Parts: sequence; C-alpha cells; structure tokens
Amino acid sequence: MTESAIDGRHRRARFGVESLVVRVADGDFPTVVNSGYTVKVTHGGSAPPFQYLGRTQGSPVPGAVTVIEPHEVVSCLDQDKAAADGQAIVQLMFIDADLMPVGTGRPRFHEVTYPDRSLFNGITALHRGLAHGEDELDLESSLTHLLTVLLARHADAPGAVSPTLRPRALRQVREMLHSQLSSNIKLDDLAAVAGCSKRHLIRSFRQAYGVPPHHYRTLLRLARAKSLLAAGRSVAETAAELGYCDQSQLNRHFRREFGMSAGGYARTVR
Repeated sequence: MTESAIDGRHRRARFGVESLVVRVADGDFPTVVNSGYTVKVTHGGSAPPFQYLGRTQGSPVPGAVTVIEPHEVVSCLDQDKAAADGQAIVQLMFIDADLMPVGTGRPRFHEVTYPDRSLFNGITALHRGLAHGEDELDLESSLTHLLTVLLARHADAPGAVSPTLRPRALRQVREMLHSQLSSNIKLDDLAAVAGCSKRHLIRSFRQAYGVPPHHYRTLLRLARAKSLLAAGRSVAETAAELGYCDQSQLNRHFRREFGMSAGGYARTVR
C-alpha cells in the first residue's frame, strides 16, 4: 500500500478496533493474516476479487458486508488487482476477536459476503464517526450493536464446524506455528508433526492456507506486531517479543508486506 493510502487521516486504532480506508487505485492489497475479524464494505465501484479459504472470492454486490475470520490468509492476484475499479473506496475494520459479544467459543461465518444494506449503512456510519473523532462511548456502543446484529443475522453458534475443515496434520502444523510464534522452528520440526516430507508439507500447506508455512508464520508475527505497536510497544520491544534478530529484521518484513516501516505504522495508529 502506498503511504497516501495509510497515513494518519485514513488509519486509526481505538478500543480494540483498527479502521482503515483505502482507495482501490492507491492500494496494492498485500497478503495478510489478521489476528481478529475483518469486516469490509466497498463504496463507489468494485474492489478486486481476492483469494480466501482456498478459492477466489468475487467482488461484493453494492450494500454487502464482507467478513474474514481470524488467522486466515487473504491475498489478491496481480490480474485481479488490474481489473478492479480504481474509483472504489474500501472501508475495513480489524476487530479484536475478544470484542465479539458471545459467551464461549468463536462464532463461525459460513459465507464470506452478506447482502445487508442496513448493516452496511451502520458500518459506514461507524467509520464516519471514527474519522471525525466522535465521543468514544457512542462509538463503542455503536460497534457493540453492529457486532450483535452481524452475529444474530449471519453467524453460526460458537463451536459450529468450520466451513474449511483441513486435514488434521495440517491443522496441527498451524497450531504449532501459533503456539511457538517467537521460536526458531525448523521445517524438519513441522514435517515431523505432519508426518510427511518437507516438500509435501510445503505443497499441502500452501494448497490449504494459501501460503507456505514460513510465510504464514511471518504473517502471524506481523499481525501480532501490529497489535503490540498499536498498544504502545516500541519497535525494539515488539521485535524482541516476536523472536526477530533485531528491529531492522521486523522493519524489512513490514516494508515487504505493507510498504512501510514498523515505526511508520505505529505512528499512524497512535
């Protein structure tokens, strides 16, 4: 993404929610994994199709709301970026999973895009309130209401079977990457967990999740880094906590995926 698409006028982090507004003409749509839910609406045209849950997801119809579940890879192919409407504006909210108003377990969304004009309008209004710095109590109340509506209309009960049940061996590999995020895991370790060769693991993991294991771990680390930086941690502290050799290595990964340094990102969300 270009700096113009992610400067302080367009990106904010408040009460567990990061909001982002991107003009399609300015965005390069990096491959990402977010630790919480992503809720997206598009105005004035169509955003490009994207890769998610192992298949291509088409552009949403006007008035639709797109929901991305936590820890899933989202990417956009070059040919899809070129076909997008450059006049379209995409509003995204990255929502901490703990903010979902549920008792136990994690709600599941078996679809990706939901035609829901009233919810679309409510999310648009919330973005407007965030941009104008409206009262935080009002904004949090609006967010809670919108999430309650989203779950009531479109989510399955917590504990429902995932729509993308991957092979158990690959799920175990992914769980290992999550649980040892700061560790120096070797490909041999992952292959041993999966019970297959390293080559077969890389091919199978990419097919199931969209990226190979090492890239998935990098995306997980960057998602966690974004949360730490938004919470006020320094770049050096964040790099150390996530197992990077130094902050320059974290900055290299940030620039490669997002087109900006970790410090630059921190300045936009504080």
